[in-house]
Amino acid sequence: MSFLNLFPVWGTLAAIGIAVPIIIHLLYRKNKKETDWAAMELLRRALVVRSGQIRLEDFIILLLRCLTLLLLAAALLRPILKDSSLVGNQRVGMVVAIDDSLSMNHGATTRFETAIEKARKVLGTASPGDKVSIVFLNEREIDDQKKVPLRAADYDANKVNDVLDAAKSSGASTHQSNLENSIPLLKEMSDEMKAGTKEIHIITDAQQSDWTGLSSEAKNMLGEIPAQIYIIPVISESDENRSVTSLNYVSGSLNNSGVAKFEATVKNLGTNDADAGKIEFYQDNTLVKRDILGTIGSGESKVVPFLANYEKPGDLSITAKITKDSLGADNSRHTVVNVRPRVRVLCATDSIDGGLGTQNNDLFFLENALRLSSGDEENGIQVTSVDSSDLTLEKLNDYDIIILANVSSPSAEIAERLKDFTSGGGGLIVFAGENIDPEKYEQSFGNDQDSILPGKIGPKTSVGEENQDLWTLAYPDSDHPLARVVKSMTEEMVNLAKVKSIINVEPLPRSQVILSLVENNAPILMSKTVGEGSVILCATSADRSWSELVVHPVYAIMIQQAATTMTSKPDSRLTRINRTKAISIAGTQPASASIGKLSPDSEGTADTKKPSVQLTALTTENFKAEIKAEDISESGIYQILGPQGSVLGAIAANSDPSESDVRVVDPDVLKQTIGAMKNIEILEGAPEQKIQSDRKGSDLTTWLLTLCIICFVAQSILAKIFTNKISKGETDIATSLQLSNVAAARRT
Repeated sequence: MSFLNLFPVWGTLAAIGIAVPIIIHLLYRKNKKETDWAAMELLRRALVVRSGQIRLEDFIILLLRCLTLLLLAAALLRPILKDSSLVGNQRVGMVVAIDDSLSMNHGATTRFETAIEKARKVLGTASPGDKVSIVFLNEREIDDQKKVPLRAADYDANKVNDVLDAAKSSGASTHQSNLENSIPLLKEMSDEMKAGTKEIHIITDAQQSDWTGLSSEAKNMLGEIPAQIYIIPVISESDENRSVTSLNYVSGSLNNSGVAKFEATVKNLGTNDADAGKIEFYQDNTLVKRDILGTIGSGESKVVPFLANYEKPGDLSITAKITKDSLGADNSRHTVVNVRPRVRVLCATDSIDGGLGTQNNDLFFLENALRLSSGDEENGIQVTSVDSSDLTLEKLNDYDIIILANVSSPSAEIAERLKDFTSGGGGLIVFAGENIDPEKYEQSFGNDQDSILPGKIGPKTSVGEENQDLWTLAYPDSDHPLARVVKSMTEEMVNLAKVKSIINVEPLPRSQVILSLVENNAPILMSKTVGEGSVILCATSADRSWSELVVHPVYAIMIQQAATTMTSKPDSRLTRINRTKAISIAGTQPASASIGKLSPDSEGTADTKKPSVQLTALTTENFKAEIKAEDISESGIYQILGPQGSVLGAIAANSDPSESDVRVVDPDVLKQTIGAMKNIEILEGAPEQKIQSDRKGSDLTTWLLTLCIICFVAQSILAKIFTNKISKGETDIATSLQLSNVAAARRT
């Protein structure tokens, strides 16, 4: 037996309640001071005959009153007989959790529709008086009606069917199921229900990514929930699915006009080889290319390149779309990149030996690499070179990127200005060299996580004189945009880039190593995001004094790409659906703005009702636009529109690629994942019969309250009968006096 309410609290109140009639009874029997009086002896002898009978009757009434309070206290404790349903009422508390993730849209008859019907059958086993909760496993907030439409509500068949019908008509969401973070909610909802039998029903397609990746903490919490947990898999017609898992900007200078390279990855996530059909590329909502994909093997991917030509600055949108299959929600992917009208770069070094334009100058190769694709002086990349001593005279906000090449020791003032510059969205690149003073850099920039530099600068290290071979640049394994550009070359070509000297760099928190050396794995190129901007640290020099990188093709490509990445920020326009997104937009902040979703092959936004966008001024030249998560509910291109319908900017929203893996976990693997948790059972087929047969346990509350009322009525009737019986026919004054006291005591 167990209790739904706290035993110490209600047990103490029960003891106090039982003690009350006993104390009253004893108070009436309290000895009083007696005075012998000869005449009273005759009266006492007359009452002795009736006193024994009165005591017995009083005891019976006292017992019934104590039993009444005891039964009342026991009922308030809400005792439960766990292994028997012969006595009392069976009360069930049910939490029905329905997987509401994107993968549940798979199939002609979707998995979500099947799950709703299974939930209907499970909830049909409830009875009036049972408590039911319905929760959809998605990423919505707990107080969202679409996530928890019913919570600890009294079972009402009509209300339950209305909730399920509404969910079925709207279909599964585009969220992740987020099983890991849903387990605490399931425990909370189970704990709050007062019922003798508690059940949690998880109706899901049992994706491999959800269950095989479940942490040990989540498993332990699931096993400790004081409820019977049923996992009800939704049987799918097939696990076949093809998806556009990524669409990335790869290379190209996003300045004014030119060509940018993108790559779309199409993956066959099914268990069989399949004809992937066609892929279409849309640029700014216009179909510009169609390719035949052919057959893609099970678990394999195919990368399809796309070259986008652009002739003006602004946000460039690209969409890759494949032939529709059983899960249409992941058949397209989108990206947006910002094309800048120009990029302004300020280069600084300690001394410009021989003047500008000579190879003796530390900035010679750097300037040429930056100007490589800038034929138009008014547009493209505009380079200004100064001596580092003149940095204090420059207005840093007039530039997009600051490059320090072999600058020995920036002052604390310059370091603080550079921090403000990068936090506001600017880019900073630092090259090493003979003049670098590690101690002064540490004094100016710091050496902890608050430093804007990606790493702590140490002393110079060079290859030994006895070693004629230079260090080799390693093929990158990073996903940074600069690393993606280097990956476009062969590994043999990358390994031809040689380095003679570097500064030792110790990575700081929140930094990323982009490139390293083969021989000692020392980082040679690192990056760090600082506020709205970024910082890149190169551990070798910008000229030929420390390396041969500057005469290798990778150097010019990386410099051009760094300028593009730091200004256009290709990933800054990307977001996940159902996530709040904020972007920086160049120009004067308008009075108001709204957001609309572009429809393929349409001339404008398809939405008739356009939600508003929150605007915040950053500087006089740019502002921030924030789009709410609930306004990004589908994948696609979303445009931020001004008061007159002018396009201010755009973002691309995509689903989580993990939801495209619709393969369900094998039942044996699922059982192995659950392990030895005795409170969890996997139900296949028709679950309702098994659920009903497993239910045991009765709530004794109603039964105890009924007995309590019976005892209360019985003591009242007996008290009346006994009082009338002993007073019948008595005319003696002393006897009447005693019986009056007895009657008063019984009434109390």
